[in-house]
Amino acid sequence: MDSGVSLLLKLVRVSGLAWLTVYTCFCFVFGLLGNITLHIMMIGLLVALVAWFRLPPPNPTLVRSILGPDPRPGSSDTEVDWEVAHRAACLDAPENSLEALRLAQRNGAKIVEFDVSFTSCMTPVVFHDDEVDRITTGVGKIASISHSNLKKLNLATKHPLGSEFPDHVAVPDLEDFVAECLKLNMKMIIDLKTWESLEETSKVILELYAKFPGMRTMAMVTSFFPQLLYSLRVRNPDIVCSVSTRPHFLSSTTFDGNIESLKPRFSGIQQFLAIIGDITYPWLLKHLIYDFVGISAVLIHKACVTPQYVSAWRQKGVRVMAWTVNDPLEKAHLRYNLGVQCLTDTLERVKPDNWILRE
Repeated sequence: MDSGVSLLLKLVRVSGLAWLTVYTCFCFVFGLLGNITLHIMMIGLLVALVAWFRLPPPNPTLVRSILGPDPRPGSSDTEVDWEVAHRAACLDAPENSLEALRLAQRNGAKIVEFDVSFTSCMTPVVFHDDEVDRITTGVGKIASISHSNLKKLNLATKHPLGSEFPDHVAVPDLEDFVAECLKLNMKMIIDLKTWESLEETSKVILELYAKFPGMRTMAMVTSFFPQLLYSLRVRNPDIVCSVSTRPHFLSSTTFDGNIESLKPRFSGIQQFLAIIGDITYPWLLKHLIYDFVGISAVLIHKACVTPQYVSAWRQKGVRVMAWTVNDPLEKAHLRYNLGVQCLTDTLERVKPDNWILRE
């Protein structure tokens, strides 16, 4: 935890950087120079505002109870849960299903990641995409489908191993999925994508924490949208949160580790502003957002994970987790060379070629 002096220095640094950014933009637009006293006063005001609205991170003991001790290269399996079942290990079983959750637990997973969406009647369910087309025979946005109609869709229909599962694998309700995780002693990473329904999303998650007190030491909430996390932690500071992120998130709908994979999210001035946002967001996340929201981890696309990136966040007391890592050698590199946990679609065990790692 920050001491009084270190916290004050952090607040002054953050506020000073924020004011310098504002002042630089002001001078760029208007070509004016201000009074130095004004700037000192404004930094002081920002210190007070940041101190008032800043959310300290939860007790480190809570973070360790969910994610284990901060991993390092060489940490053993008994200390760290190296693999998180991404979308309940969606290559091994139908995505985000109760059947996948149970299989992941049998395959040795101790942490599961899953996504929250809303039906047309605002029932929270466990589903990743905005549309149901990719993994079911249904068509359209999940937000336009009623809960009863969504339950008729079969998650196993398009899965490569679908024939190995029951005739009908339904989209699970969020409460049922959480209850099953607790029953199986599976820790959770709950991914919130419903940024347009901030209050509804916050209410649902807070009610889950109230109904299932065990979630306090069993669940971490993550999102690409820090405002969702802030909305939760301002009401319940004990909720452990992480920010999910990747390059070009604001301006592109896809990213596979290279420029060629990008697909523009908008057009015209909207796309231009989104690109500007993508340029500034990593700096804001590193210097302001992480401390303002009180996050405990960063979930980052695997293409961005470097020793420097991991070290920079560790110095801030924030752990790095990589997604989505399915190749056994990539998993081995992250674990043995960088000490980074990974989110994976498959829990298939393949012994890594240790001689390649040594090279």
